[in-house]
Amino acid sequence: MTRACGFLVRCVALWAVCACAHAQFLPVHSDSLDSRILAQKRALEVYLPEESARDPAQKYETIYVLDGDWNTKIVVQIVSFMRQVGFMPPVIVVSVPNFFDDKGINSRDHDLTPTVVVDQQRSGGAAPFLSFLKSELVPYVDQHYPANGTHLVHGHSYGGLFLIYALMNDPSLFDGYLVLDPAMGWDKHALDAVIDSKLAATPANGKAIYIAGRSGGAWEGMGIAGIEPIFQRRAPADLHWKISAYPDETHDSLKLKATYDALKFAYQGYTGGKIELVPEGGLLVKGKPMILHVNSDRAPLHYTTDGSEPTAASPTLGETIAISDPENTRIKLLSNRGVFDRTIAHNLASGSALAPDKGFAASDAWRYAFHPAAAWPITAASRPFRSGSTKGKVEAKLAGRDDFSGVIERNLAIPADGYYIFHVQAADQATLTLSGKPLLDADGSKGRRENSIVVPLQRGVYRTRLEFRHPTKTAGVELSVFQNHDGEERWWKNELFKVSD
Repeated sequence: MTRACGFLVRCVALWAVCACAHAQFLPVHSDSLDSRILAQKRALEVYLPEESARDPAQKYETIYVLDGDWNTKIVVQIVSFMRQVGFMPPVIVVSVPNFFDDKGINSRDHDLTPTVVVDQQRSGGAAPFLSFLKSELVPYVDQHYPANGTHLVHGHSYGGLFLIYALMNDPSLFDGYLVLDPAMGWDKHALDAVIDSKLAATPANGKAIYIAGRSGGAWEGMGIAGIEPIFQRRAPADLHWKISAYPDETHDSLKLKATYDALKFAYQGYTGGKIELVPEGGLLVKGKPMILHVNSDRAPLHYTTDGSEPTAASPTLGETIAISDPENTRIKLLSNRGVFDRTIAHNLASGSALAPDKGFAASDAWRYAFHPAAAWPITAASRPFRSGSTKGKVEAKLAGRDDFSGVIERNLAIPADGYYIFHVQAADQATLTLSGKPLLDADGSKGRRENSIVVPLQRGVYRTRLEFRHPTKTAGVELSVFQNHDGEERWWKNELFKVSD
């Protein structure tokens, strides 16, 4: 957007700054449990979000990382980054390292493979390892840490193979499957037939499955080429899944991009800030459309215009939406796992154009008056200690003090029938009235720094009055009025009037 879009830029910027708040994990907590199923003492490392120290009652989703010895660090770093940019909520990361026996032999070839193959005699331990996760590890973490019962899992190579095995044999255990370059060629593609027979019955509610592989010969060599058509043919229509090919990556380098993409897919629909439409409310003449802008560029929004609840099959909303029938327009954020779904209010209603004031002449300047701070809210009985007029800039320093209340008013000449957008930005409390009727409020002291509203007006003169509190030297207030021509998207370029202190 250009500079002309003014308050739209500020809305997005404020949202982005909030989303980029610093976020990290507490120091890793080393733990272990004695597994009866595996007859082993299994180590684990738990990364808790720093929020858990401030609010012990809060619960979080858990991401389990297989091959934790070498995969956890990259997962933790990517989660930290995604939290900083507002793409993820706080989560618990549980590292599941491999077990080494007294001879230094790694258990992964046993634990993560679903069948026994002749040339790998230690293979085929996926069933007991899955039982260990379900009956021992996950319940242990849920009991001893602030987990909310929603579990995701990350696996690479044999770990990815194991995740496909787990999905086919106990799909309820995990809600998000982050499957990276899985060794699907294992045992002559033994799991292909299992996927073909079981995938259609996989519960879809709350599930997100992301499978990453390398393009070229590795796509075929790792066996992903064989499972992609099975997913296309057998996956339930409402199951959220994606299989992606990455060019120019190695088996190990794939983990960086694919971990980020898999987490983004699993947490699609989450946003750390508000999703609002601009203008944020108002009145529309039924059948006369108004273009509203969306202050989020990544939220998966769907809408309907017949009063029905939006679904994934409903049209998607981009940066704007034209609304002509507010009572029957519904907007909803739909996330891949369903956990972040929510309705987005447009705060619009149908009505008639507001009539202009009679007997008032238009003025070409803004009148201002400064009142004592104690006069707020300003009443007719309050006498200003200073007043004057301006073409657009009210010099707050003229008040001679930092803490005061103010009034800015003008008889606005509206040039044509149509929609007009009023926008107020205030560091503290501010109230806008039009022809003596309350129009909107803003209050930066309570996090509502900006507010905007659309109203249909007739050609004529309207008394416009902005009252505000100015408690500190740096406090400020601004009023802008924009004209919307029929069907116009970039209405924010048509700034008719502006005044600020």
